[in-house]
Amino acid sequence: MNVSPSTATLAANHRVTLNAQVNGTSNTGVIWSVNGIAGGNTALGQICAVGSNPCQTVTNTTAPQVEYLAPGATPSPNPVSVAAVSAADSTKSASAQVTVLNHVLVSVQPGNVTLSPLAVQGFTASVLGTGNQNVVWQVQGAACSIAGICGAINVNGTYTAPSAAPTPDAIQVVAISSDDTSQSGIANVTISTDANILTLHPSSVYAGAAQGFTLRVDGSGFAASSPGPASTMLIGGTARITTCTSALECTAPVTPADVAVAGSLSIQIQNPSGTRSNAVALIVAAPNLSDEVIPLSSSAPAATGKDIIVVDPTTAGVSVPGNDVDLNVGALGTFITATNSCTLGGSAIPLQRPASGTSTADICIFSQSGLDTSMTYTVSGSGDVAVIAKQPAGLGIIHLTLQIPANAAPGARTLFIQNTNLDKTAASGVLEVN
Repeated sequence: MNVSPSTATLAANHRVTLNAQVNGTSNTGVIWSVNGIAGGNTALGQICAVGSNPCQTVTNTTAPQVEYLAPGATPSPNPVSVAAVSAADSTKSASAQVTVLNHVLVSVQPGNVTLSPLAVQGFTASVLGTGNQNVVWQVQGAACSIAGICGAINVNGTYTAPSAAPTPDAIQVVAISSDDTSQSGIANVTISTDANILTLHPSSVYAGAAQGFTLRVDGSGFAASSPGPASTMLIGGTARITTCTSALECTAPVTPADVAVAGSLSIQIQNPSGTRSNAVALIVAAPNLSDEVIPLSSSAPAATGKDIIVVDPTTAGVSVPGNDVDLNVGALGTFITATNSCTLGGSAIPLQRPASGTSTADICIFSQSGLDTSMTYTVSGSGDVAVIAKQPAGLGIIHLTLQIPANAAPGARTLFIQNTNLDKTAASGVLEVN
């Protein structure tokens, strides 16, 4: 026979469910005792009927389960032995060793950690002596009276460090037991003052960017350009002319040669003291050779087995408000060549197929950041609808001339726009072939 669990640790006045299993006989009854005392007592702990409160003492039972109720103070000796003797054969027995604590004990892992500003760290709590593992998380410290200055922690134990170390800088992550709110565990947190990179903008680009672009690094511990001396961004180990608007942000140029070949490019920040931040990889992805159209319909609303690689637009690195909307189509409409004017709107532009041969249609497209002739403009489909001319129309507007053959497939079309840095956008359904 056996008793499970064979070992347990309980806080005073807490319970654990014990199961006795008797094999080889139809008589599964057992006689329960604590340190040889039938049913136990208040000094050593009691054997109780499951769920009984107050405890209904059990000595003999045919039920598969009982509860051991720990005494209100640490017993002597400790641990105690909870034994079950077979009622069919007194030579057959099994026992569980139960250690009794004065109160529950809470521990937090990791117990000590050094984090960069704004870093995210998960903590876990273990409550010994009870089956109730629920805790309430808090952030404490001498400087933590102001909300957010010491960071924040959610109900799951995920801690987000502050943007800078508080003063004084001692921070504790605390887990308070829901079983006994007088008991808690702590982890000590130190906020690093070294340079640390959190994110890159863009974090990925296509190989072959023809113009270069501005890379923005967000993080902490940077030396600002004013009053200086400032931090320097190292791109592939080479120092670049760097502008750090604050201790949280620096920008520097990435050249076409930097991203000519697919792979990864190491980015670091070096402070005037010579110390360097963590290295973060700028991913340089090989551009796709062609675009694939994934047809979806009400009868087939999903597609599987498709690997879609998406990189950030290179304009994501520009900090100036408004400059990160490059390629976004704001409006489009019909271009009237006779008056050299554009009527912008939001509806799809109809493209009428001729009865035979080909016909042309003139359209205009507007983007807040401006569209120009260096960009590539294509229409979805098999190539039946082609862009045969592009001209600037001023005020961020591009004038496109489309050629529509008589055999063009009817239906909605998407207009694709790509700049020389291989950033690409799609204006879905803006054209309608009739």
